[in-house]
Formats: sequence, structure tokens, C-alpha cells
Amino acid sequence: MPRPSLRILGASLLLAACGSSTPPDTTPAGPATPAQRDAPTLASRFPGIRTVPDVLCPEDYLGTTGLLTPALLDAERYSPLDGGPEAPAEIAALLPRDVHLRGGQQSFDGGHYYAVHAGRIYVKANREVTGIDEPWRQLRIPRCLDGQVSEISADGTVLIALDAGRGMYTLDYANGALGTGGWTRRWGPHFWLDLGGWVFDDVRDWATTHLTAPDDEYFVDGGGRRQTPAGILNVFQLRGDGLRITYTDPWLPMDESREVCGPERGTLVMSGLSGSGSTAMIVTAQGDIHTRLYEFDVSGGNAVFLDYSWQDQDAAASPKIQLPPPQWVRHPRVPGAITDRISLRKLSPGTEHRVMRVEGRDAGGNDGYWEKDLAQMSQGDWRFVVTGQPLQGRMLPLPPPHRGLPEDFRYEGRIDGYAAELPDFNPYCSPASLRIEIDGSALELELHTTDGLRQERRARGLDHYPRYYRAAVMVPRALWSARSQQPAAVQAFIARHFGERRVLETEVYATLGRIDIAQACWSLTRDGGGLTDDPTQPPLPDPGTALAILLAQQEDGRSPPLCLPP
Repeated sequence: MPRPSLRILGASLLLAACGSSTPPDTTPAGPATPAQRDAPTLASRFPGIRTVPDVLCPEDYLGTTGLLTPALLDAERYSPLDGGPEAPAEIAALLPRDVHLRGGQQSFDGGHYYAVHAGRIYVKANREVTGIDEPWRQLRIPRCLDGQVSEISADGTVLIALDAGRGMYTLDYANGALGTGGWTRRWGPHFWLDLGGWVFDDVRDWATTHLTAPDDEYFVDGGGRRQTPAGILNVFQLRGDGLRITYTDPWLPMDESREVCGPERGTLVMSGLSGSGSTAMIVTAQGDIHTRLYEFDVSGGNAVFLDYSWQDQDAAASPKIQLPPPQWVRHPRVPGAITDRISLRKLSPGTEHRVMRVEGRDAGGNDGYWEKDLAQMSQGDWRFVVTGQPLQGRMLPLPPPHRGLPEDFRYEGRIDGYAAELPDFNPYCSPASLRIEIDGSALELELHTTDGLRQERRARGLDHYPRYYRAAVMVPRALWSARSQQPAAVQAFIARHFGERRVLETEVYATLGRIDIAQACWSLTRDGGGLTDDPTQPPLPDPGTALAILLAQQEDGRSPPLCLPP
């Protein structure tokens, strides 16, 4: 069900109700029929401004999780391995001895197992990691969550629980407490002070990921260098169409505007998802497994606390975080039968190692899971662990369709008087190809983009309001090395716009009808329709975006573009 939020402009809601939107394709799917992305919903087009609190549960917003000084305010702090009433024998008998795989009803972190029963949460030490074998205990939870827990997900020192309506309650027991005083329903800007987040109704799998000191000393950036994390909590949500992963963050607006581009430019149908330590793990409908390190900090969005660069950092004395961010890694296929129930657990101190698990069956017909380290890349690295527990996931492969079409847009126009086109700009999948015809020679450039900082909600994807990206136009390495061998007009174009560096850093502003590459004052267009065609919520003025643009320009060492933003 849609979550309550303040809507802006009743007239806009009326337009939304009357506006046209593309209906789902009801053509029977076959091997050659691509999977269809779900049509935009009213909530995705009009996400509101802030979340309306539940006035019947005011204490839910007073918990210390997420506050900058929780230890000074929390009077209920106690050790996560102590306290809490022991589960009655009749309930303990229904709970597992060990939690091998994460899922909505059972989860784990490096120190604990968690399980849901009858709307309550039970906790005990993670026996596999800690060596402690203890009974299940009931976890103290807020009054309005008690008996209403529907799903859970844990990672690092954070546990997120969903109520019956999939509203999120968050507990960080290292920066709050493992008692009711630590729980909060706050989620969103500014500084984790908006009044609620949720998991979207169509989501099949979702995963909490937590990357922070002291467990996580570094992450590995797009250039293969170790970087210090600022500390981030992130929730990956695999949408019902299997083609999109929405991600949410308690410091970012609670909307559907941010996504992780899926493998192969978002064209593979994904049937299962897990995550840990800012790493997403997916299994496709055909049984292929991919992982990617990605979230707001890693991808280049956090210009306020971290320094990034599109320029090569190989020779830098103090390398900035290299953009573009790490891409998807395809892992060797599991040498046996598998389901779409998967699990990931981070290993300290960095992000190179994760424990990957896939529920399945061995050649002898035993049920259990396949396991390997994320860094191991041979099929023989998968080993089978027998659990004797019945399989719960869907056996793979699933029936087709197994692929969808990319969400690409084509723009065209003229750059320096030359015909130019951007045939495959994608709001979530980078890079795009920028082709310029220069006196009969085709110059092929790359346009790299990453979602910028926003502190106000906006609609998913592209609409009629400019969407800001931190971006760079790059001359491919091979072409850059051979630029002196290019025709004179091509050489002159590259020299004029790139000088002695193959990377032109810029802001990009994108709408359905226009792309502006600001630093170079290049604009390309397409027929994007009018404001009344598929209307969306007009974004509010966003000081966070303005600050991020200013900081990015300072990091890049460049002046603001001479042409004004749209």
C-alpha cells in the first residue's frame, strides 16, 4: 500500500491521475519476447515532500539510532549478547539452530542470528562466527512494532525490521542500543530526521548493507585503490519486474529515483538478491550470479564528505576516489542445482572478500547451499554444504523471458556545427556513446554519468525537470594515444575541448527532451513530449544539489561553466 506523505500542489495530483502512462505489456511472453519494466506508478511519479508520522506511536521517532550523539542520550544501552527473555520452549523448537542464508524471516550479521516468529524478533549469537552456542532470546522492540514484524534484514551493526505495512524500523546497536531506546522509524534527510522509510510493495528481495568502521577499514574504488569509507547504511530493493534495483539511504530522500544499474545495462531479469557491506549480489532467472560494490558513497554521490575524480589517479600523491565506480562481476556458474535464494556476508577488513552462498542441491540429492569467497573466480571454488533443510527458493532457471530491453534514450543535434548523437543515454546505466561526425570522420566519445546529491524527492527516471548528474566526457584510451594520427579536423576538435587531458569533467542535466553537457555548453535534444504528458512532481529547490555541484567543481579544479544550467 502507498505510504503516507505530504503531496505538493493538489493540481499536480489531478494531472497525475489524468495523465497518460504506458500500460504493462500483456503479450504472452516467449523466448523472443523481452521482459517489460513495470509502468510508473502514481507514487513513483509523485513521491511527496516528507513522510507523515504515525501520531499513535510518537515514541518510534525518539530512538537514538541515526542521531549524531546517541551515546549521550540512550539510557537503555546494553550488550547485544546479554539481556532479553529467553524464548519459551515451544517457540524455540520452531526456530532454527543456525541461520545459513539471509531472507525475510531469518537474517544474520557477524555477531548474531535473527529470526521472526509471530510478529516478534528473536536473537542469539552467530554460532558459526563467534563459536557461542546459546538459546534464542526475544529482542526488545518498540510497542507499535511488537507483534507486527513481517520481515527483517541485518548487516554490520544494523538490524532493519518491517511492520505489517512494510514500514522500516532501524536499530544500530553500536550507535544506539539493542533495547527499545535504540529503535527509530526516522529515515531520510536532513541527517536522518525525516519521519519514515519503507520497502516498496512490489519488492521480492531486499537487503540491508552497512559499511562502516571499525569493521570496514577500506573499500576498493573503480581504479583498484583502497579508500576510507565515510560510513554508510544502504538498502537494496529488487523490484517486481526483475529489471530494477532501487536503493535507499537514511540520509537521502525516500523516493524511487536512485537505482543500481543491473548487469548488462539492466537487461538481465534478476530473480534473487542479497547484499552486505555495500556489495549487491544477484542471481538471474537463468542462474547466473553477479556482484557489484555500489552505493551513494562508492558511486560518487557524496561530494560533501568524500573526494572523487574522473581523471586517472595513477600518478596522484593522494589519490581521490576513482570514477567511474566498480562494475558488475560475473561469477562462475555453480556446478549443481540451485534456487534463487542467495546470501552474502562481508569479511573484514576491506571489500574484496565476501562469503557467497546459493541454496541448492548436490549430485547426491542432498539439500544445502553452495559457498565460495567473492574473490575466488573458478568454478571449482564452489563447495557444497549439506544442511538437511528443505529448499525454500525457486529452482533455476525460471521460465522465460530472461532479458529485457535497456532503458535508453536517443538525443541528437549539433556540436561545433557538426552532427552529433547520443544514441543510448540511460538514466541509470553509464556510459553512453557520444558520436560526432567531423568532416566525414566519426569521433566516438564516452559520456560517463553518476547520480548527484539530492536532498529533496523527485520522480523516478527522466521527466520534464532537469536531473543533475556528476559526469565526464572521455576520449577512449586507444583514440587518445593515437590522436596525432587522426584527421586534422578531429585533432583540432579534441585539442579545443580536451587540451592535454583526455577527460572533460562536467555537470550533465537531463530531461526527456534535452541533454545539456554543461562544461562544454553542448546540448542535444529529442521529442520528449510536453508537461502534461506523463506529468511528474516538480522538484523543490535543492540546496544539497547546489552544494554538491560547487564542491565537485572545486575537486575538479575547474571554473563553473559559462553557459547557464537549464
